[in-house]
Amino acid sequence: MTPAPGLEFHLAAALDKTRSGSKHRPVVYLAAVSGGADSTAMLAGLAAQRRETDLNIHCVHVEHGIRPAEESRGDALAVENLCKKLEVPYSVISIPPGKIAAYASKGGPGIEAAARLFRYKALREERRRIQAGWILTAHTRDDLLETILMRVLRGSGPAGLAPMPQTRGRLLRPLLALTRQDILEYLKLKNIPYRIDSTNEDISLLRNRLRLKLIPVLDEFFPAWRSSLLSLAETQALTAEFLASEVFKLLPWEKEAKKPGKPMSLKLKEADFMAAPQILREEAVFAGVDIFAKKGGRKTRVPRRFAVRRAVGLGSDLGPVRLEKQGAYIYLTQKDRPAAERGFSLLIKETGSYTLKGGVLGTGNRDLNIKAAAPEKNPCNKTAFLAQLPLVFRFHKDSDCIRKNGRKRRLSDILDRDVHSGYTVAVTACDTNGPIGYIVLGEDLLVISGDNAIGNSLFEFKVIFGGKDV
Repeated sequence: MTPAPGLEFHLAAALDKTRSGSKHRPVVYLAAVSGGADSTAMLAGLAAQRRETDLNIHCVHVEHGIRPAEESRGDALAVENLCKKLEVPYSVISIPPGKIAAYASKGGPGIEAAARLFRYKALREERRRIQAGWILTAHTRDDLLETILMRVLRGSGPAGLAPMPQTRGRLLRPLLALTRQDILEYLKLKNIPYRIDSTNEDISLLRNRLRLKLIPVLDEFFPAWRSSLLSLAETQALTAEFLASEVFKLLPWEKEAKKPGKPMSLKLKEADFMAAPQILREEAVFAGVDIFAKKGGRKTRVPRRFAVRRAVGLGSDLGPVRLEKQGAYIYLTQKDRPAAERGFSLLIKETGSYTLKGGVLGTGNRDLNIKAAAPEKNPCNKTAFLAQLPLVFRFHKDSDCIRKNGRKRRLSDILDRDVHSGYTVAVTACDTNGPIGYIVLGEDLLVISGDNAIGNSLFEFKVIFGGKDV
C-alpha cells in the first residue's frame, strides 16, 4: 500500500467511527493545524476525503504568542495559504504575546504544558462557536510513545502510563496508528510543503531531549522498544481501570459542605482508608484530586506520586492538596494558593521603563525599577542582563532553576548561606522557556543572570533598587 492511500485510509476509518448513529446529520470536523508536518498532512488528507464524501471541514490555527512574531506569523500565513488552496474555511486564533508565559511563571506548569492548556481552551471555544461535532488533532504513534516515555521518567502511575486514546470526549486523534515517517512520505508524495518549528531543536525541552538524544540510542541498542513500551502502556491502562473501579467501591469520597472563603474538602472513613492496600490508598488520593477538578473548584495540580506514597496514611502536605486525619475521618483538602501565586506579576511585552512599588515587594519605600531596551555593547553587569520579550517578573520559589554555566542552578546553589541570609526578597525573571534570572533584594541589589539564549531579539534589562532614575 502506498503512503497516500494509507494515510487517507486511516483517516476515513477514524471518521467512520464518529458517524455511528448520525449518518443522516451533517457533522463539522474542526481540524487543529499548526502548519507542521503532522497537521498539514492531516488537513490535506481530510481535503482528499472530501472529494469522495460530504465531509464538512473547518481548520483552526492557534498562535500561542511564545515564539518570535515573524516565525509565528509565518506559520499562520502558511496555514491560511494551504486552506485557500484546498478550499477549506479556516480561523486563526491569536493568544496575546506573554499571556502563556505569565501563566507558566505563576507556579503553574511549564511553558509547553501552559501552551497546551491555552490551545485546547481555544479549540473548545471554537468548536462551540462553529458548532463542530469533533476536534481533530494530528498526534501520531511517535507522539504517543514519546508521551509514555516522558511519563515513565516522571514516575507516573498506571493511569499516567496508559496510552493516549484515539477519542476523548469530542477530541479525535485520527493519525495515532501512523508514524512520523508515514507522514513525511505522504507529504513528499503529494509535494506539500510544511513548516518546521525552530524550537524543535531546543533540548532544554524534555520532549526534544527524548526525540533527539534518547530515542536514537534506544533505536540502536533496543530496536524493539516501541512495541514493548506500547505493550506496557496497554497493560497499565487495564490496571488503571481495575484500580479505579476498586477505589470507587471501597474508598468513596464524601464532599464536605464548602464554607465561604474556604477551599473544597473531601472525607472518607479512616477505618476504611487504613484497611485498604497501599496502592488503593494512593489511587484514592488521585481520585479525590479528579473530583476537585470536576466539581468546579479551583484548578488543582496533581501531586507527585512519590510524595503521596511517602505520606499516605500519615497525613501530610502533598503540594497542591493536604491529606490529614481528623477524628474518625481522613480529609483531603485543596490548599490555598502559594505566596508566589498570590504575589505580584509584572509582564513586560515591549521596551520601556517599569516601576514596582516597595509596598508590593514588602520592601517599604524602596522601589524596583526596570528598564527594557536594545542591548548595549557590553550590557551584562551586576544590575543588568539579557533576555527575550515577553518577560515576567514574579516572587521567587524554592523550586525555580536557571541554567548557568550549562547546569541547572537554584538560587540556594548560587548564594552561600551567609550571603543569602542578608537578603529579604527574591524575584525570578521568566521568559517563554521558564526562569532565566534572579533578582535578590536586601540592603543592596544582586542580579544573577542565567545562560542567555542566542538570538536576534534579545533585550537588555537594567534593574535598579531604591532609585527613581533608570
